[in-house]
Amino acid sequence: MEKTGVVIGRDSWLLLRDEPLYSARFIDRDGTDELALVVRVEELEWFVESGLPLAVSLCTWQSSRGVWLAAIAYQLSPSFGEARAGVFFLNPRRAEDATLLNKLPRQERLAAIFLSADCETHYTTTLPQDDELRVEWRERIARITPAGLDTSPSDEPDSAFESALTEFQARYNAQDILLGELS
Repeated sequence: MEKTGVVIGRDSWLLLRDEPLYSARFIDRDGTDELALVVRVEELEWFVESGLPLAVSLCTWQSSRGVWLAAIAYQLSPSFGEARAGVFFLNPRRAEDATLLNKLPRQERLAAIFLSADCETHYTTTLPQDDELRVEWRERIARITPAGLDTSPSDEPDSAFESALTEFQARYNAQDILLGELS
């Protein structure tokens, strides 16, 4: 196990327990530029020796009504079984999501934490991030984050974002994002 200095707070652990297996989420270390991608897996031991079985891709997209979203696609490709892919979304109009988006391209090495199904044990590694890809991500993010942050609290619904998300999901999936096949 590689020490990355990433610490997950109690509230984040509790949220991760409710996530489905193999779904990934970002954990932000407040007050730092550090970010970690966390994935709950069935058999943690399988991931300890499997190298770097995780690919991450960022897509930004604007709905027909002009609302931006960021889609983070990931694919787990362990050497012991089938690949699993998924996608999660960030709302650049929300301060906490905009913070995550701004930190992502600054990560020369992205910490990846694989959690056991019960969230009791974990394996931490780092994924090198390609410099050219980080520049591309930074440019994409710069286009969408100046759009202005939503002033409502993040627990308030954002119906414009939800509509954009529904529109996006009707057209694309995780594999489209990973393969760069958005049109």
